[in-house]
Amino acid sequence: MRTAWKSVIGLLMSTALLMSGCAQSSSTGSSAQPAASNATPTKPNAQNTAQADAPKQKLPEMTKLNIGSAALTTQDITTVFVGKEKGIFEKYNLDVQIQGVEGGVVALRGLQSGNFDLTFGLPENVISGVAQGADMKIIGASVSESLFKVFVSPDIQKVEDLKGKAAAVLQPNNGTDMQMRWWLQNNGLQPDKDVTIISAGASPARLAALKTGQVAVTLIATPSDVEAEKAGMKEMAVIKDELKGLNHDVITASGKMIREKPEVLKAFMAAMVESIQFVKDPKNLDEVVKIGVKELGFSEEVTRKGLEFVLPTIPDDAKFNKEGIEFSLKIAKDIGIIDDSLTIDKVIDESFYPN
Repeated sequence: MRTAWKSVIGLLMSTALLMSGCAQSSSTGSSAQPAASNATPTKPNAQNTAQADAPKQKLPEMTKLNIGSAALTTQDITTVFVGKEKGIFEKYNLDVQIQGVEGGVVALRGLQSGNFDLTFGLPENVISGVAQGADMKIIGASVSESLFKVFVSPDIQKVEDLKGKAAAVLQPNNGTDMQMRWWLQNNGLQPDKDVTIISAGASPARLAALKTGQVAVTLIATPSDVEAEKAGMKEMAVIKDELKGLNHDVITASGKMIREKPEVLKAFMAAMVESIQFVKDPKNLDEVVKIGVKELGFSEEVTRKGLEFVLPTIPDDAKFNKEGIEFSLKIAKDIGIIDDSLTIDKVIDESFYPN
């Protein structure tokens, strides 16, 4: 009996040792050679990665956005061209198309007719348009200081010498008209009485009128100011030194666009902020100059010098200077273009700034 029990116990111990060995072998095998599902790291799904990297304001599908601008002869539109060239707008599913026009008033007509979804131009033009019943509002800015400089013909030594002379603006009730009138009044001269105001077109055309002696004074924006200096014209004043925070280039949307496609405007403004960050980064200056030369047609020297003046006036967040809009309203009221019934809330909409 004792011998039988020894046999049973021996058999059980042998079985236990065998099972233990199998378990260790299984465990060791699992450690040394992982299962196929664990051996190869899971490759990231390209679609999931793209979605994770996509900006919050990205539109669900590619959307065309037509922009009208009177700034193709100046450099305040550079941020838009850079955003387009560097694929920033495309990242937000925006297919941005830019069309130049002769003056902000013309651009705003295109906005009202539906030819443009957005415009870039002087805020005074928007104020004048809204006063006449246009359905539009300013939603941002690409330049929040005036870029205009006052240039005079070589024979003008002081402001008083302009009495009896002519001044060139783009067109009546345009931003150049309002700022020219403000500057003359601020320096003791009465527009239309002491100085005749004539329409001459954009900065290059106004410079031509100054060079040929048709006018004695005008407002010129960079980079045409470089050409003016080379032609022997005299810089008499810089508007932003006399009048701080007067927005030069505001972004305007139609009321229809604001009501029906707010998500498109939010995507555009977010892309603008990103483009501005790229433009204002010193390490990108050479590339920005290259894009400016390509799109605006000025020489590298003129483009680089112009950007030195423009870059500090570009708001980091694409926000307009609200006090500047208030002052533009005041200028328009002072010269009789609008009355007190037009308040700032009828002209601006701050709801599209990126969070």
